Parts: sequence; structure tokens; C-alpha cells
Amino acid sequence: MIELYWPIQNFHYHYIWVREESFRFTRLTLFPLKICLRKHKHKIMIRLFTVFCKLNFIISSAKQLFLSAMEGYSIEKIPFLDLPCPNCGAKHPTWAYHDSYERCLISYQNKSIIYDTIDITRIICSSCNSTHAILPEVIIPFRSYSLLFVLDVLKDHFTLGVTVATLCAKYEISASTLYEWKRLFETHKKLWLGILEDIYQKSLDFLSSILNTNASNRLKAFFSNNKISFLQGRSKTAHIDSG
Repeated sequence: MIELYWPIQNFHYHYIWVREESFRFTRLTLFPLKICLRKHKHKIMIRLFTVFCKLNFIISSAKQLFLSAMEGYSIEKIPFLDLPCPNCGAKHPTWAYHDSYERCLISYQNKSIIYDTIDITRIICSSCNSTHAILPEVIIPFRSYSLLFVLDVLKDHFTLGVTVATLCAKYEISASTLYEWKRLFETHKKLWLGILEDIYQKSLDFLSSILNTNASNRLKAFFSNNKISFLQGRSKTAHIDSG
């Protein structure tokens, strides 16, 4: 699968190429998947680290994890948030619902790739009128693939006997996407563990430690120390809701 963003005026039309193969030919068909408003750009996002644990992985989909994390940020609860503004530094501003926008969340569950549409909430600070998107840890900033999806792909990659071709066919990704994720993972693994420990801990063992434990606090610590989310490919200012 190849993802494209097709810009038309103020919109991004999100398309996917679907490959159909037979013994005679290979055909690529372009399908519209969703529409994203280009105007929704945020200088500072607010990251939540609350639901990333093994039990939740077993019983919940990526969308369910997202919805669970957002329960405390419904429209009626936003004015009561005790959250400093990451833009102006006000310790106790009054927060209000600003708007929301749709984005795609791709996950892998029950041997199937699932395309969900989720609503990202933006809140506005009463002190400086800056707006901020709220992103739970199941979302990787600037990626449609969920964090669980990418971790599952990498875990399979580091498992002996799984070839690149088999892996890419299973998850419908390109080899270049796989290698990009692997490179980013190795860089962030070193940041997470430190150079010395990184040398001695195998990639598969490290991945398993994330997937088999309550990793929210560790993901939060990684973000605090490095000012970037785990497996985020682009750097952009963000803030943790410590509540």
C-alpha cells in the first residue's frame, strides 16, 4: 500500500493505492480514504500517556485505546482541566473546546488491517488564545499508523524466519517504509536505553519489554527527556499533560 496526500485548495485528500495481482498482470487502483483539513496545524500539541499497557493491548483496538484516553477530555470536562498552557506558561488558564478535525488511524487486529477515522480535539487557552491538539500515546504524530501497528511490524521483522517480502505483504506496507521504521526505532532505542545498554539489549527483547509491560510511564519519560515522541519521525514542539 502506498499513501498519498493530494493537495486541493485548503484540503488534503488522502488516497491509497491498492494492489491487485494475477498471474498475468499487476494493477494499482487509487481509492480516496479520507479528507484532512490542511489548516489544522499546531505549534504545540498536548500528549497523553495513560493507556499503553499489555492488558489494554489484548482487549482493546487502537481506536478503543484512543477513545479511552480521551474520556477525561470531553467537551463538558475541558473547562475544568488543570493544565498549564504550553505556549504562554499560564499555570491555571481556563480551557475551552476550540474545534476538532478528522484523521486516519490504521491498526492491525485479528489478522486484518483496520482503517478508522478519529476526531482530534483542539482546545484553546484563555490567556493567549493558542490552540492545541490533544494526542494520546497510541497516536504517532504525523503518521496514520498507530504506535501498536508499527511495534507489531517491527516485532515480526526482528523475529527469525520472517522475510521482508512476507512482512510487507502481511501489513501492506512498502519495503522503504519498513526500513524507515527500523532506522527510526534503532535511533530511538539508543536514546531510550543509552549507548552502553543499547549495545547489550537485543531489539526484540527491547520491543517485548514495551509490549509486555505498562509502558505509558516509560513513553512519557522518553518524551520528557528527548522532546519527541517515540517513533515520531518529525520534530515538533509538544507538551505532556501530567494530570
